[in-house]
Amino acid sequence: MLSENTVCIPSQRSETFTFDHIGDENCTQVNQQNVFEAVGKRAVDQCIQGYNGTIFAYGQTGSGKTFTMQGARDEFTGPDDELRGLIPRCFEYLFTRIAEEEARTLGRVKYLCRASYIEIYNETIYDLLDPLTRTCAMREDIKRGVFIDNVTEETVQDPNEAYDVFVRGTTNRHVSATSMNRESSRSHSVLMLVIQSLTQMDTGLTEIRESKFSLVDLAGSERQKLANTSGLRLKEAANINKSLSTLGNVINSLVDIGNGKSRHVNYRDSKLTFLLRDSLGGNSVTFIIANVSPALCNDMETTSTLRFAQRAKMIRNKAVVNQDMQGNVPQLQAEIQRLKAQIAHLKNGNSAAGAPTPPT
Repeated sequence: MLSENTVCIPSQRSETFTFDHIGDENCTQVNQQNVFEAVGKRAVDQCIQGYNGTIFAYGQTGSGKTFTMQGARDEFTGPDDELRGLIPRCFEYLFTRIAEEEARTLGRVKYLCRASYIEIYNETIYDLLDPLTRTCAMREDIKRGVFIDNVTEETVQDPNEAYDVFVRGTTNRHVSATSMNRESSRSHSVLMLVIQSLTQMDTGLTEIRESKFSLVDLAGSERQKLANTSGLRLKEAANINKSLSTLGNVINSLVDIGNGKSRHVNYRDSKLTFLLRDSLGGNSVTFIIANVSPALCNDMETTSTLRFAQRAKMIRNKAVVNQDMQGNVPQLQAEIQRLKAQIAHLKNGNSAAGAPTPPT
C-alpha cells in the first residue's frame, strides 16, 4: 500500500491503482465489520429507499471472495460472530432498518422481503432452494427486465429466516478441491432479495417501491498449471474463465461508451453478464470488492484483478427509485390534477413570486 487509497504491485511499482477503500493483508485497517460499513451498509440503505443494489466479489481462486461474502464456512454462530461476512451482516442491518422505518411512520409503511438463490454452473442456471436443484431458464420482458423463470422465492421476515435460506442454498452449491483452494467455488452464485414497501398516502393512494438486492459470489479465475485441474475440474475452470472474460469485455465496452465511443455491449455472451445487466451500467447502485492475494507467485492474477476493478470504477450507472402508485380511478385522477398544479406553479414561479403553494 502506498497510501490509504492507493496500492501497487511490488514487481510493477510503475503502475498504481486507486480505489475508494483498501485493506492490507495484515487486517490492521480492515476487518469484516469495516467492509460491511464501507459497502454493505451503504447498499442496504439505498435498497430501503427503492434503488436496486448489487454487491459482488471478484478475484482469483483462493483470494477470499467467499470468506468476504459469507464468512468462515459452516462456523456462523450468530450476530456475535466477528468473522461473519457481508451477507449475514446485510441481513441483520436490512431488517433493523425495516423495523426503524415501520416504527418511524407509525405503521403507514409496510415491507415485504422475498429471497431466491441461484448458481450458474457450466453456463447452466440451477435453483439452489429447490430440493432437486432443478435447472431454470432466464427470460426478459419490458416490465420485469431480465429474470429467472420459475425460480423458488421464499418470504423472509427476519435475519434468521434469511440466513436459513442462504445456508440451505449454499449446501447445494458446487464446491470442489483444487491445488490452490481446498473448497473452491466451481460456480457463480447470486442471492437475490426483492424488497417491497407499501406506503399509505393521505390521498388514499398506495405508493409501492420495489428494489432488487443482489449479493454475488463469483467463482475465481484460475490457471490450470497452478490449480492442477483436469477432467471435470478443467471443464469447470474453462467455463469460469470464459464467463469472467466476458465480464471483462462488458466492462471494457461500458468504459469506452462512457468515453464517448460507439460500442456494442455483449451482455448475452454469458449467463452471468446477462443476469447482471442492470448492475453493469444500468439501473443499480453497484459495489465491487476486488479480492487479491499478497503472494508473489500470484502477481499476474493480482495485477489483472486490480486492472479490472480500476476499469469498473469508471462505469457510471443510472440508478433510479423504482416506484409506482396504486388506487382507484378518482384517486389517480385527483393525483394527476395535483401534480399538474404543482408543475404549473413551478413554471410560473418567477412571474408569480409569493403565490401560495398548491395544496398537497
